[in-house]
Amino acid sequence: MRDYGQFCPIARTSELLAERWTPIIIRNLLNGCRTFNEIRQGAPGISTALLAQRLEALERHGVLLRTANLSGRGATYELTEMGLALRPVQTA
Repeated sequence: MRDYGQFCPIARTSELLAERWTPIIIRNLLNGCRTFNEIRQGAPGISTALLAQRLEALERHGVLLRTANLSGRGATYELTEMGLALRPVQTA
């Protein structure tokens, strides 16, 4: 992840949200995608490793919540309140 080395909230947010594929992942979540495969289908060309990395970063920063399936296989993803607050930015 790119680091601007600043404590400015805009710079700090850019470090996370301006990464390649991240806006598309957030768009897919805003449009109702909930599983890894649904999110990936809406982002043709992204590798599974990079998608996993981006989802992990978004979870770590409180933008999304990952819930493991009871079967132990897979998970569902949903935006947190912070993630949902990005809707106006995505639709602008």
